[in-house]
Amino acid sequence: MDADFIPGRHSSESLTVAIIDQDPSYRADINRYYEQSEDLVSVIFQGETLTDLYEYLGNHTVDILLINVEATNADPAWYRNLLNYNTQKIILVAEQLHIVRETELIHENVDLIYKYTPMGTYTQKMLSFTPIGQDKDIFTSVNAAAKEHTDKKISLFYSPKGGVGTTTIAVNTAAQLTLKDKNVLLVDFALFGHVSVAFNLPQGTKGLSDVVTYLEQGRQDDEELDEVLRQSIETVSLQGKKLSVLSAGSPLKMAALSLDHTDRIMEALQRLDYDMIVVDSSTDLSERNISLMSNATDLFFVLTTDVAANWSMLSSVDIIRKLHRPLQNRYLIINAYHDSIGFPISEMESMLSMKVSAVIPHKYEQVQGYANRGIVMAEKPALKINKHYRSIANLIEPMFEKKEVAKRNGLRKGVLA
Repeated sequence: MDADFIPGRHSSESLTVAIIDQDPSYRADINRYYEQSEDLVSVIFQGETLTDLYEYLGNHTVDILLINVEATNADPAWYRNLLNYNTQKIILVAEQLHIVRETELIHENVDLIYKYTPMGTYTQKMLSFTPIGQDKDIFTSVNAAAKEHTDKKISLFYSPKGGVGTTTIAVNTAAQLTLKDKNVLLVDFALFGHVSVAFNLPQGTKGLSDVVTYLEQGRQDDEELDEVLRQSIETVSLQGKKLSVLSAGSPLKMAALSLDHTDRIMEALQRLDYDMIVVDSSTDLSERNISLMSNATDLFFVLTTDVAANWSMLSSVDIIRKLHRPLQNRYLIINAYHDSIGFPISEMESMLSMKVSAVIPHKYEQVQGYANRGIVMAEKPALKINKHYRSIANLIEPMFEKKEVAKRNGLRKGVLA
């Protein structure tokens, strides 16, 4: 991850950390870990007491303070004293789990961690803070006026990591919209497209290949381009309803798509007679995907509980901010969530400055079983997981009844409610 994307970083090349703990081996372990890692975190001070820390902070600035809870017992005014220093976040380290569960935090930039926790969790907590003097900039957003006045909705599903279920979600969201009598076009812009597999389309399906070839020839006739697109679209049936599918071309053709060519395709697709366009994309931040992100009216980020993948989202978010689409609706989806893991979703929201809009439970065997047989789950309306796909479709077009969608996508104490 590039240093420019670390929140709270000023002129230094890393996020600076001070450790206060009486155990020298604990301090040495953390210092050694960050010396060898690529997390751009640097331990610049180690001490045993808050007195040691106050003395150091008198002449130095530190971003993160990692302080053993026991060290604060000797100084009841510890937090008020630390307010005098330009510190971004304080993480209290507890050696007993009940302290983590029972302690009430006194500020959003004060956090708690169990001492014997994997280092990845330490790093995640270090990255999760609002820089002092700044308001939290929440990247996910919904513009109600834009939703009501957008005639042609383009919904893009994107993730910086493969294998998180982006295609499955895009396919089933498009299917649920179709079952509500919307005229939907599902487009596969992934480098190695799998939408055609989901619908068991014939192997000879060319999809976008002919379209890319047309553009590569330098031809500029919009009516011709529209006709090439129409000839490339397949129609599939879902419970008697028709869904149009434009599958991906060959990997070579998809990799050749430039920013201008992708823009032309998106402009042409909007000239066709569809209410909604649902787009599946690949993980790369190519010109193709940047064009798709710029054209999308509704942008869905898909992540799992994989911490490393979540960090990689930061660079994607930075690029999308630069596209400057203030009316764009942006959502975060957590896929394959399992209650038993107790993943701290609230911490991930803080790290990414994104709010979770929908959570899809872990149903790998069920999802994979239908996918292997080329059956779209919308064909099985009794499946409970369909309620979660309807919840996502309802974010694009609020037209589903309460009983049709998942009961709650809300979160309680950082985990699935």
